[in-house]
Amino acid sequence: MSNDVYGYILPDPNTDYKLTLERYLQTCSLNIRQIEQSELFDYPTYLIPHTESFIFDISDGPNSINATYLIDYDQYAPDTDIGFPADPKARLDILINTLIDMIKITNTSKMVVSMTECNQIETIRRIKFSDMRKVIHADFKAYQGPPNTLYEIILCRF
Repeated sequence: MSNDVYGYILPDPNTDYKLTLERYLQTCSLNIRQIEQSELFDYPTYLIPHTESFIFDISDGPNSINATYLIDYDQYAPDTDIGFPADPKARLDILINTLIDMIKITNTSKMVVSMTECNQIETIRRIKFSDMRKVIHADFKAYQGPPNTLYEIILCRF
């Protein structure tokens, strides 16, 4: 089984984000790498980016290729060495905080991200940025694991 987190950001074209984002990616404890549009597995056509975007994949760390521990939602023994907190909610918060950082750095108006087991998207949810943490935590709690959901996260700018 493979736990996967991948998606894209539509950066604000008036924001010079590239250098700041690059520095962030280099110092982030998670492995965030830029991927090709063709690697957005199981994404519906209407949610494939057609403008400038930063397309990404997030995995557990520098030597990982997927998000095994980050989103498995298992409770581990306190002395288990997995490189993350034993509590699944705390691990999920690490991911959500990383996504929030990426949103802020790029000043995006939209992020699309999927959290799946075996690249199978079963649900698409359009959510507000302000509800992001609450909705994602509720979905993981309901599924007790990756919710196989693609989140279209919309930021309201006034």
